[in-house]
Amino acid sequence: MSDVSVEPVDEAETPENAPTPPSPVGRRLMRDNLSVAAGTALSRVTGVARILALGFAVKTSLADAYLLANNTPNIIYELILGGVLTATLVPMFTGHLEDGDDDATNAVVSTTVVALVALTLVTAAAAPLLIAMYGTNTGEGVDADVFRSVGIRLSLLFAPQVLGYGLMAVGSALLNSRKRFFAAAWAPVLNNVIVTAMFVAVGVMFGSRGVDYADGNTGLMLLLGLGTTAGIFAMTASLWPALRRAGVRLRFRPDFRHPSVRKALTLSGWTIGYVVANQVAAAVVNLLAEPGSGGVRDYQFAFMFFQLPHGLLAVSLMTTFQPDLARAAARDDPATFNGRLLVGLQLLALLILPAAIGYLVLPGTLSAANAGASNPPLGTFGGIADVLSGFGLGLVGFSAYLFILRGFYAYKDTRTPFLLNLVENAINIVLAVVLVGRFGVWGLAWSYAIAYSVAAVLSLGVLIHRVPGFDVGALARSLVRVAAAALAMGLVVWLAMQAIIGDDAERFWAAGVVGVVLGVVVYGGLVLVSGVPSDLGLTRRFSRGRHARR
Repeated sequence: MSDVSVEPVDEAETPENAPTPPSPVGRRLMRDNLSVAAGTALSRVTGVARILALGFAVKTSLADAYLLANNTPNIIYELILGGVLTATLVPMFTGHLEDGDDDATNAVVSTTVVALVALTLVTAAAAPLLIAMYGTNTGEGVDADVFRSVGIRLSLLFAPQVLGYGLMAVGSALLNSRKRFFAAAWAPVLNNVIVTAMFVAVGVMFGSRGVDYADGNTGLMLLLGLGTTAGIFAMTASLWPALRRAGVRLRFRPDFRHPSVRKALTLSGWTIGYVVANQVAAAVVNLLAEPGSGGVRDYQFAFMFFQLPHGLLAVSLMTTFQPDLARAAARDDPATFNGRLLVGLQLLALLILPAAIGYLVLPGTLSAANAGASNPPLGTFGGIADVLSGFGLGLVGFSAYLFILRGFYAYKDTRTPFLLNLVENAINIVLAVVLVGRFGVWGLAWSYAIAYSVAAVLSLGVLIHRVPGFDVGALARSLVRVAAAALAMGLVVWLAMQAIIGDDAERFWAAGVVGVVLGVVVYGGLVLVSGVPSDLGLTRRFSRGRHARR
């Protein structure tokens, strides 16, 4: 029996034989979203602690080498396999559950494990080549040979992470296809805690050091490399109890000729192209940021803060809506598919738009105050606030784009996302080259934001053409109301922060705290009177719940 929750429909309002409208926001869906959001929130908070610990533990040159080396397994994993798992596993496992086909699940999982082991060995061989490329444009005053030497050795210590990431993706997909979201959402917290503790140990044992010191200190290199990799495997192992409780019983039966495995391979061609385009754009941006100068650190740290609201709010929506989209597509039910897509986008706008406005107002105001202070509280991290404000423009587009792609994946279409992604990355690269000369890393953030905003609009247009029946008017009405509330909130917050800071730049921390609290209160109040809750069926749902309690 299906595990999909269905909301009761008022029979007096629904003509006989009329199609049942998709439910707005079911209780189970809300509970799942809260569970994922809570785990993601703690993951992001501990992720910030991890960033701060990295800044405490090492100097800028070693931080850049560490970040580039730690990204190398991600790049290779995503290039060859990661995108395939993301695009295919949840819809595929959902279909297996619908059909009761355990053999297909065993074949896909077992074959994936074999591929992951092979890919880990490939990573160990290829990672040094990527680090050598990044070392061709190091920042001023950084020895390129030393930078490459440190980066290459760290990349070898990080190579086993590919296996950990892959097993984490498989385990998460198995759980999500069964609508079990808690463990996968909370597992990254364990990784962050372990790596943060490692950075603290590095700072205490060795002090804040650069690449020159690390090049001659094996103990420091091993602690950085093995400590980070241990966090990935601890995160992956934490899913095992949840898989057992969910009734997942796997058998190791690799079969590269199984129809489900062949289907995954067929879909993988376009997905690999999708990821290649992403990694080409990422490589261009990393080179333009001048590794070793702090530009890579500023860009990646700002991007991690940029992803806080996305990870906290949008990822939970994507995770919990994807199985329903996949089921609707498998059952050839466009009404339910479009209904879920609409509610997902409405919720995403409701949650992400105020964060986007906040990123345009808060970081810029704080950065200006920091620059005017005689003893800047943000210190060398002041540039991160500027970059973050550049990213802010694209937060809604970034989240919407990734959510909309789940719609294509639900129909097992990986070709269209590949073509859309080519457009997005082409815009990103061209604008990055044009803007970096005049605006530096801030220009790289703007290019990213603009590219994803354009791609979001384009992808939605293509999807609703592919699956007719989407209520564009309902989405537009919600967007107008939410945008008006978010813009009004932004204006109030900006005026309040300017009044608090005044001529004393040292007050910027107090202004930031007041700005966040005031923004939440003002936006919440405006949304309640704007009619947005009624768009999502929340007002009617609350009334029903209150009536039931009576």
